[in-house]
Amino acid sequence: MTAAIDAWAPRVGVARAARAFGVPERTYHHRKAAAEGRVPPRPSRAKPATELTLPAWRIPDPERDRIKDVLCSERFGDLAPAQVYATLLDEGVYLCSERTMYRILHEHDLVRERRRGHRRRGHVAPRVHATGPNQAWTWDISRLRGPRARSWFYLYVVIDIFSRKIVAWSIDATESDKVAKRLIERACEREGINPDELVLHSDRGAQMTSTTIAELLEDLGVTRSLSRPRTSNDNPYSEANFKTAKYRPDYPDRFDTIDAARTWMRRFARWYNHDHYHSGIAYLHPIDVHNGTAHHTIAARQSVLDAAYAANPERFRHRPPQAAHPPTEAWINKPTVQTKP
Repeated sequence: MTAAIDAWAPRVGVARAARAFGVPERTYHHRKAAAEGRVPPRPSRAKPATELTLPAWRIPDPERDRIKDVLCSERFGDLAPAQVYATLLDEGVYLCSERTMYRILHEHDLVRERRRGHRRRGHVAPRVHATGPNQAWTWDISRLRGPRARSWFYLYVVIDIFSRKIVAWSIDATESDKVAKRLIERACEREGINPDELVLHSDRGAQMTSTTIAELLEDLGVTRSLSRPRTSNDNPYSEANFKTAKYRPDYPDRFDTIDAARTWMRRFARWYNHDHYHSGIAYLHPIDVHNGTAHHTIAARQSVLDAAYAANPERFRHRPPQAAHPPTEAWINKPTVQTKP
């Protein structure tokens, strides 16, 4: 490029020739001077050998290893670096700063919970399976606002996870395992539950894990299932039922008396079991699925769909319409199906 500019420079000038070739004039002069050896060599930017050594404030690696061994020793293995730092200072020993202790631990991926007795252990997800009514129930307790602030009534609800029917409920002024015991006992008696045929699932509340409930279930021959600690979605059926109740248009902001709360819940339970079209069971009524009479409703719906198809078959492009059937099984934490490679 410099040679081309040199060839045209005598005719049009250096500035115009450089501009024509897209090269700044100063760049042209610099390159020409460098080619003629008139540009002094640039000093090397390589760092001196003295700058490649470790800074004076850095602790050498052998000493860092000794500090790590002290922090992970049997004596200090359960203590935070701040406690190790203070303990050693009281003994007249200074290893390094507290922040450097954290740096050394971080270098070896040791910055985590150091206390051996407080590590969270994994809990196996509960598996509850039902292929028919009265095989698996779930129960929970929810608070209802009372007439004043910090005044509560306690709603106990037992649900069949296959049919979604509310099989038992109670409202009391206290949250007690004795109330729960009476409710579960009466529900099992009313539904004719035989020993070893029912699983009762709940979260890990104080009432659910009480000795009173454990002894009752042992006497009734009912298997107890508990949610995992700190896991909010292990009891989905009860949570969904409480949300349905509290989102009803007639659900009041507060209940003036416990009798008013029981009157409202009695009306809600009847609507939920007999009139509510539940999305989880093909929009059937829970009472029909629970009693085994849902096939009548499905047959009637199919008749309506068949008549609609016969009247206008062109409106159904792919196939004749089919009435939806409820699921044949219900799960809490259904296992994932692993496909074979």
